[in-house]
Amino acid sequence: MVEGSENEYLHAKERAMMMLGLSNQTRLPSNKKIKNWIGRITKEELGADEVTRRVKEMREIALAVMSIIEVCDPFLIGSTLSGQIRHTSDVDLHAYSDDFDEIKNLLAEWGYEGIEEEIVHNMKGTFIHLKWLERDYPVEITIYPWSERDVIPFSSITGKAMKRADLFAVRNLLRP
Repeated sequence: MVEGSENEYLHAKERAMMMLGLSNQTRLPSNKKIKNWIGRITKEELGADEVTRRVKEMREIALAVMSIIEVCDPFLIGSTLSGQIRHTSDVDLHAYSDDFDEIKNLLAEWGYEGIEEEIVHNMKGTFIHLKWLERDYPVEITIYPWSERDVIPFSSITGKAMKRADLFAVRNLLRP
């Protein structure tokens, strides 16, 4: 996961079990424990100052995008919010709209280009992801319908309500 060959915890665990020849009965580390180790390894490889610089840049990107799509009630989530990034971390946002073109058009008006659409089917439902690179960082917006605005998603890492930051909170994260 640190190197980016796996992005999902479950797939990384399955791959590790296969590579190590472990049985399906082997007790595996929690996603939270893996996330903490990824953060430690990344900090050792890049250095604390570089991690801090990257997190700040990624949060600045999040703030800019969130300001543009503010009418869609965006939230920053994931490693950019927590500050526990890895080499392949993205700026991960949630937004609400019943028409993903609304968000795509808002971004296009502000000069954002190369935005790809991806339909994702998973246990939680079917969603549209908008994806592109901004200042060499991957940006991904998961678009939920307005009817789900008051539903707080659960984190696959902690199993608890997902930590999210609205526009005001992201501005505060960037204050010196």
